[in-house]
Amino acid sequence: MIASNIDPFPAADLETNRGGPLTDAQRTWLQGLAREGRKDEFIGAVFCAGMGVLLLAPVGPSPNLWARPLAGAAFLVVAFLLFRVGATGDSMTQDMRSGRVEKVEGAIAKRSFDSDAGRTRRLIYYLDVAGQSFEVDSTAYNEAPEAGIVSLYVLPRSHVIVNMERMPDRPLPAGALASPAEAIRVAITTARSGDSVAAAEAMAEMAAIKTAMHVEMAGSATPPPPDQRDPRPLADAILGSWQTGPIKMAFLADGTMVTTLPGGRQQRGSWSVGPDGRLHANATGRDQTLDAWVAGDVLTISENGQALAYRRAA
Repeated sequence: MIASNIDPFPAADLETNRGGPLTDAQRTWLQGLAREGRKDEFIGAVFCAGMGVLLLAPVGPSPNLWARPLAGAAFLVVAFLLFRVGATGDSMTQDMRSGRVEKVEGAIAKRSFDSDAGRTRRLIYYLDVAGQSFEVDSTAYNEAPEAGIVSLYVLPRSHVIVNMERMPDRPLPAGALASPAEAIRVAITTARSGDSVAAAEAMAEMAAIKTAMHVEMAGSATPPPPDQRDPRPLADAILGSWQTGPIKMAFLADGTMVTTLPGGRQQRGSWSVGPDGRLHANATGRDQTLDAWVAGDVLTISENGQALAYRRAA
C-alpha cells in the first residue's frame, strides 16, 4: 500500500524511476514507512511474548489447563517470527536495500469497498493494472485517472506504488471516430464481460475515443486573418455539407439546414447570415447567434469562446 503523501506520483522522480532505481527522496520517505512498520512488529512481538509467558506460567486450577501450554507456545512462536521480521527487515526494507522498482503497464481500473472490522470501519482503495491489484490510500486513489493506459512504478516485494505516469492512448480501431456510438457500444459490452483486464482496456478505449473526438472537433475561437478565409460572403461559402466527428450539418440554399446526429437522427431548422455577418440558426431547437467563418475546407462555428471545426463532406 502507498501511504499518505503530499504528491503520491512525483513527476520529478519519473525520469529516475523509468531507469529502474529509487530516488534519494523516495528512499527517505520509504525509510520512514519501514521504521513505522518495524515499530508495530516489535510492539506485537512484545505483546505475544508476554501472553506466551503468562500462559506457560504455573497457576492454580483452571478448567482449560490442558490448552494453556499449546496457546502459550503458539504466542511464543508468533513473537519469535515478529522479532525476526523486525530484526532482519520486512519486504519494504528489503526493497529499499535493492533500491529497484519494477514497471507495470496497462489499462487502469479503480475500486473501493468498506472494511468493517468490529467497531472500526474504513474504506479500502485499489488500483488494478495488467491483472494486478495494488492497495493505495485515498490520495493516490483520487489522483489516479479514472481510465486510460498508465505505467506504475512498484517495489517488487512489498508492492508499494512509488510513482505513476499516464501513457499515450492506444490506437483506436478503424472507423471508431466515424461510428463512435458503435465503438462505445462494443466497449461497454466488453466492460460488462466480467474479465477485469478486458473491462479496463474497454474503459481506456472509451476514454481515448472521447479525447480523439474532442481534438477532432475542437477549433480555434479566434478567427484567422481575412486573407486566410474564403473570399466569398459567408452565406455563399457555408453552403454544402460539413462534418465533425459523428455530427453532420448541411446548409441548403433555401435557408434550411439539416443536422444529422450519432445514430442517424436528424434535426431540421433554418439558417441565415445577418447584416452583422454572424450566423443565425435554430437547428438545435433554440435560436442561436454564432460567429462563423470558412477557411479552406474547414467551417468553424464559435459560441462563447468555444469553437467546433467542421470539415467539408462529400
